[in-house]
Amino acid sequence: MKKNTLLLLSPLAMCLPLMGGFVAYQKSALGVYAASDYVNAPLPTEINLNPVSETDIRSYYSALSGKDLSGENLLKALKPILKEGQQYHSYDQGSGKSNSIWKAYEITDRDWTLSPAGSDKVGTYNPSTGIISGYKYGQTGNDPYQHLYYRNRGVKAGYQTAWGHHGDNNGTDREHIWPKGHGFGESGKEGAVPGARGDLHHLVAADSYVNSSTHNAYSYGFVDPKKIDDDAGAEFKIDDTVVVAGNYRGTSQTLGSGIVFEPQDCDKGDIARACFYMVARYNNLAGDDSSIDSGNPNLVLSDIVAGKETFISTASKPGEYGILRDLLAWHKLDPVDEYEIHRNDLIYRNYDHNRNPFIDFPDWVDAIWGTVTLGEDNRTITGRDATPKGKANPGTDTVYAGQGEYVPPVGPSTSSESSSSSVNPSPSQPTSFNIPTWAIYAAIGVGALIVIVLIVVAVKGKGKSKKTARKILNNAVKGSSKGSSSKSSSSKKKSSSSRKK
Repeated sequence: MKKNTLLLLSPLAMCLPLMGGFVAYQKSALGVYAASDYVNAPLPTEINLNPVSETDIRSYYSALSGKDLSGENLLKALKPILKEGQQYHSYDQGSGKSNSIWKAYEITDRDWTLSPAGSDKVGTYNPSTGIISGYKYGQTGNDPYQHLYYRNRGVKAGYQTAWGHHGDNNGTDREHIWPKGHGFGESGKEGAVPGARGDLHHLVAADSYVNSSTHNAYSYGFVDPKKIDDDAGAEFKIDDTVVVAGNYRGTSQTLGSGIVFEPQDCDKGDIARACFYMVARYNNLAGDDSSIDSGNPNLVLSDIVAGKETFISTASKPGEYGILRDLLAWHKLDPVDEYEIHRNDLIYRNYDHNRNPFIDFPDWVDAIWGTVTLGEDNRTITGRDATPKGKANPGTDTVYAGQGEYVPPVGPSTSSESSSSSVNPSPSQPTSFNIPTWAIYAAIGVGALIVIVLIVVAVKGKGKSKKTARKILNNAVKGSSKGSSSKSSSSKKKSSSSRKK
């Protein structure tokens, strides 16, 4: 090929990376990410505290309407709904890190009775709109009380603020309800990547002692009362007051062997529904996910006591956790409550932008995993029917939130109120351009076709058409060369400046 022909083809070559970049940019703007493309989003400074309406909840799951799904087919269909538009926030801390999860807990895991809306030292709460504007995170500006897993409710000695005693026995941990080691983490190898380990639907504020010493990474289950290895309430106190009674580790009562962790009764259902969510959100049941990794694991629940092995799941080796039949019992024994509903709404509106379907539609648990039968002691499982019960229909199934929406207690406003009169604004969503994917590729195709036509005319054309085409292409080459030279010069200046510093 002649040198001048190569010169004429160079604009097309230069267009290709630009086109690729444009596609990648549009995928990002549209919220379309492969597992390895998950990104950490900044924390919002405008916080919407409003409950999500029953109509909006039904609309969120509308892709299931008319499909009559149950069992694994329902799990498979839920995944793309829960994945669409989901955002993550930084789990990592330390020098130069954002501590985003700790900060998000100021809202998502707040005790709204002890620290009601409007009691903050930062931000402006408008009770007429249910929105906090100009919110600032961090211990210097705010320190609300937390709703802690494993801490006994109403025991004052156990009250804990958001920024007190992180990671020590008197304070709080970021508890992975689904332990990282069982499918999306490996000791020292999990990698600081966004994804499952930072998913707020299973990452909660919890008592440090119980999290690290009693739960650790043991499976969940009823503990045989005669075979308790660790009674957290007896082992740990604050100011000589028991604050974590009802949390045990010991031999599984259901299976008769294996060591499991049993939390206090008021946390049992919340934990079960978080585990159910993780399987719905992170699975490979469709067999079409080529990027199963630490950010996007493959998870399943079963009637096992998980071993001590820690690993990152693969498409063929899922992260397995249990005990499923005990979790099914806990789901019934500790139904969805107002705090759980409100947390689900806060995460949806302000942070992850997706929902836990088993808080919205508790009956879908039966439609996927079937049921268990309990004895009179509400601890002994006397029967297990794994046949799915019913099929999901978001248009007619009972929405739990529809039985009584939760409005957080209101405290004094810290400054002048907004004039807005919107009571229930739409949930904030990631910024996006509503451009269909086919339109993006069509535009790229048209651009490439124009370049090819110009090259053909410049090489094989005649007269004015040939000259015009050559002129356009030569100008493009000069422009590109000039831009590259400019960038190189700028880069050299920056490098020189950096060396001077």
